[in-house]
Amino acid sequence: MGYAPPPPPGYLPVQRSRVSSKALIVWMLGVLVGGIIAAGLVAGIIVASDVDPLSPLPFAAVFVAQFAGSFVIVSFFSRTVGSGSLAADVGLVLRGKDWWAIFAGMGVQIAAVLVSIPFVQLLFPEGAPSQGVADIAGSSETTLEILGIFLAVAVLAPVIEEIIYRGMLLPWLGRFMGKWPSIVVSAAAFSLIHPLLDWDARAAVPGLFFIGVVLAWAALHRGDLSLSIALHSGVNLLAAFLIVWGPEITEWLELQLDELEEVDAIARFGLTLLGG
Repeated sequence: MGYAPPPPPGYLPVQRSRVSSKALIVWMLGVLVGGIIAAGLVAGIIVASDVDPLSPLPFAAVFVAQFAGSFVIVSFFSRTVGSGSLAADVGLVLRGKDWWAIFAGMGVQIAAVLVSIPFVQLLFPEGAPSQGVADIAGSSETTLEILGIFLAVAVLAPVIEEIIYRGMLLPWLGRFMGKWPSIVVSAAAFSLIHPLLDWDARAAVPGLFFIGVVLAWAALHRGDLSLSIALHSGVNLLAAFLIVWGPEITEWLELQLDELEEVDAIARFGLTLLGG
């Protein structure tokens, strides 16, 4: 990631976007539908090839297709109803100087997990349920499978989710409400979509809301998505790391301390807090 110039006027924190509210809503829906269609097509090909789509590499391929489908729609709408600049329309700017935020994002992930632990214990007193994505990531064995999972969850997911929630939704909300109300509402949308996709993820909503607030604040503070993408990548990177190598780490720690009954459950729960 090299130097990228600041986005032209029209993105955060400027509230008067070049894109109308109606066009922006259609745009957001198009991005979601485009990703679903692309992912469905690739998943259909995988199933037709008699390959398990829930194994790590096919799952990564489906996720890459979802990202590609969504990004194509983002680019298409930018050229047709926007300014033609993704930096101006959705704040898509990547700066190498923001690399440090990857590590800060890991700290955000840890804080989010700590926030969610009381809710996990309340809703699941017998232990947090295993999430589907966590099972897939945890089954990664080969280097290629691990790289595929990390590409999907720590590189592609942060980009497309930041475009949707902080690049589209957040500035649209800013047209009708102040800074903090728009942060809160966008964070609520970001957190509540996860239990809709996987009901077992409902205990993660408080942690996801916390993450959403941090990422929205970062986007508004910087005026583009560079910082929030780096933070989001760090959040997902730590979660994926805990899923892939959590059991080995837990086993080693148990040998050292003999008292870590809940560490593995908490580690596996971490992937619930992903942004995808």
